[in-house]
Amino acid sequence: MHKIYKFNQYLLEKYPTLWNTKIVWMLLASVFVHIIFFSIGYVSHADPVTLQKFDVRDDYFKDGMIFIHLIISILMIVGWLILMFKNNAFKNFYPSSQWKLFSQFVQYFVIVFASTTFFFSYMAGFKMFVENKYPNDKMAESVELINKTYPFFSQELENYTLDNKVYPQYPDIYCETDIEKIDRNKKYFVYYDRVYQYYTLYSKTIYKKNRYGDYYFPDHEAESDLAYSEEKGNAKTYYFKKDVLDLSPYIKITGLTYYNFSNIFYQNNLKEKNYLRRDYYNDNIDPKDTYKKEAFEINRLTTALLNKKNPPELDKLMNNFLKLSKEFAIDTNLDAKGWMKMVYLPENFEVHYFIKKYKNRSGEDYDPNKNRRYDDDYGYDVTTETAVAVDSTVAVADARRVVNGEVVDDEVQIKDFNPEINNQLSPEDYFKANLTDYYYNTDDLRNFLGNVDIVKSTDFFSENIHIYLWIAFFLATGVFSFRITGLKQLLFSVISAGVLVLAVVLITVLYTLSVGRHGEEFFIAYLVLGISLFILLMPLLMMRKLSKLISSIFVNISINGFVLFVLLIFVIISIHQQAACKASNLGGKYYDCKTIITKLDLNLSYIILISGFIFMYFYTAVLKKWKSLPQ
Repeated sequence: MHKIYKFNQYLLEKYPTLWNTKIVWMLLASVFVHIIFFSIGYVSHADPVTLQKFDVRDDYFKDGMIFIHLIISILMIVGWLILMFKNNAFKNFYPSSQWKLFSQFVQYFVIVFASTTFFFSYMAGFKMFVENKYPNDKMAESVELINKTYPFFSQELENYTLDNKVYPQYPDIYCETDIEKIDRNKKYFVYYDRVYQYYTLYSKTIYKKNRYGDYYFPDHEAESDLAYSEEKGNAKTYYFKKDVLDLSPYIKITGLTYYNFSNIFYQNNLKEKNYLRRDYYNDNIDPKDTYKKEAFEINRLTTALLNKKNPPELDKLMNNFLKLSKEFAIDTNLDAKGWMKMVYLPENFEVHYFIKKYKNRSGEDYDPNKNRRYDDDYGYDVTTETAVAVDSTVAVADARRVVNGEVVDDEVQIKDFNPEINNQLSPEDYFKANLTDYYYNTDDLRNFLGNVDIVKSTDFFSENIHIYLWIAFFLATGVFSFRITGLKQLLFSVISAGVLVLAVVLITVLYTLSVGRHGEEFFIAYLVLGISLFILLMPLLMMRKLSKLISSIFVNISINGFVLFVLLIFVIISIHQQAACKASNLGGKYYDCKTIITKLDLNLSYIILISGFIFMYFYTAVLKKWKSLPQ
């Protein structure tokens, strides 16, 4: 205690402003708490199971750390205010220069910022743990192993149908599966109620958009011939069917086989997307150059492995995968020996057995469309929408097919393609009949991989810093106003600001009722601009003519509201830019209207914040004049 007393005396004698604001002790306390939060963040997800939920970035808020954060911040700030308010040099007429007043405000800002930003320390610890525990080279090897093993998961019937096959035929072909678009005079393949026909493609690229921002459809092309389309850069490419291909030499059976598998479990630090047949369009992935190539490679590697008919190599792959799954704490009852028996059927490597995606409860029917963890965590049941689809084989023998869960009559009947359909087992019934008791929770593995990548790649500081900067700034201006003018003046200022807001709302309502909504945004913006200029200029022009209480209201509103005034200026500029852009929208030409706010984006926040500090420095001269006014 004696050393603390001596240190305080030293600050009081040498650096009275630092002693007065208590910044040294507050920063030391904040550093201590930041270290604690960093440590908690580092150990918070040591158990791999904690990374198996959907998007762990929100765990800080979901798991209650935010409440501990708020309680500690409030206690620290309240304790700091109590200690600091014991002495107010400005109110007791100690000599205060313009720089001293500004430095006090900056110190308030730093203290509040340090006492409210424990979130960053927690996330820094969390991110460091993930980077150390799951380094990039290790995760790249793990993803490669998972993608190589994924063909043998046998969890989704649709992954093994003929339309998934892309090797050894070249990938730039299209598999038509719409029964009404099949050319029955040329080669096609049939599996129960499904028909497959392969086409070569030709493409046309369009660069022009209509007034709504949509690309034009190529002239002289039939929409019925469209296979799929891709947007890349400033163009959209349409792919149309050309000639039918006979791929009989590459297709041994038309049913379910591991030779058909070409899906990717996890790709490019992104959670797997639902790519429907050949529709590869996605904003985050180059559909032609990335997904297609990797899908082709998966199909090629799987085919090569199966063609070897080498059980030890397949057994080694499965063992390595299960060891990795154990390391990641994925819930499963798979063993390599049993798994091997289900997969290794060397005649055609047909899919005869299926594995569950989760462990269903006793007495509960397994639903392949259900996510166990998602349902447990949120109470949702995703099986309702898929119930009709499960029974989609109803009345197929009567020459009808199911589209989006509804049985639809077709002019072209499935019996024309498969006369033996009544004597065959539907794919859905085949799946149910061959479902084993083995399970592997693929959703947990996919979430785990996604969370590891997303934690590594997320810049938690840049994404959230603005919130804490503005919390610190407005709390600092509030404390500074109280220290300069006093509680009564600050309360009167708050009431006056509320009255002004109410007046603006009432005037706007009257304007809307009398004139209409035309030009409403301009009226509101310039009304607020006029009031703001009046408030800012009054202390400068008429300080001596106003009572000290009235002038304190203008001073307090100016201190706390100047940054909002700067934001208002940017808003007015943007309104004019938007209006000019709309006025130039002539002749049906499409414009992407950009304003100064959208161009600056988050940089606008820094610009306004810096302007706030500059204003506070120069405005301290006005505060000194206000203090010299008679009571």
